[in-house]
Amino acid sequence: MAAEHASVHTPERAPIDTEVTPVPDVDEALVETVTDLAPGRALDLGCGRGQNAIWLARQGWTVGGVDISPAAIDESRDVAAAFDVDALFEVQDVTSWRPRYRYDLVLSTFALPAKGAGRSRMLDMAREAVAPGGTIIIRELDISLGRDGWMSERYLVSTDELERVFDGFRIDRKAVRITRHAIGTDERVLPVATFVATRRTDLRSL
Repeated sequence: MAAEHASVHTPERAPIDTEVTPVPDVDEALVETVTDLAPGRALDLGCGRGQNAIWLARQGWTVGGVDISPAAIDESRDVAAAFDVDALFEVQDVTSWRPRYRYDLVLSTFALPAKGAGRSRMLDMAREAVAPGGTIIIRELDISLGRDGWMSERYLVSTDELERVFDGFRIDRKAVRITRHAIGTDERVLPVATFVATRRTDLRSL
């Protein structure tokens, strides 16, 4: 994966102090799923501050992370350096970017675009990025929030929508759980959709 280094030059910055700038929690569905997987090549789509990618690297995975925010990628690189792990981070728009490889694990946590062409392109890309026998994990705020009038449905997801996109995959987990979720500086108890699936090795999912 050495070819996936970002081509954007960033000025030298002081090393991040993880005691002063705490790293967000690692996604619980990721931890639960990876327990049963052998380390391989992983991709974190919309990686944000990089906590999930860095955790995977510390478990022995070869990891790449992409995010549209240069500031988030800068921080991801700094945190990876602070923990002395090798994870490659790249500034990319997930609605148009295409990876060079297929991956044993593809992850997207609270990173899907609003419903429309951008979301469709990202989900199609994520599907194609999963290697035969590989796993996809998607976590997003559940569509029930829209039905309750809390948020527009175009920013939410249903597990049924994801099951249609990943038709031909084996569904390992499809659930909605009420959980604590950070939105900016606030933490709320909200319904979160979790979708985990494995790409079959037969022709139906290729």
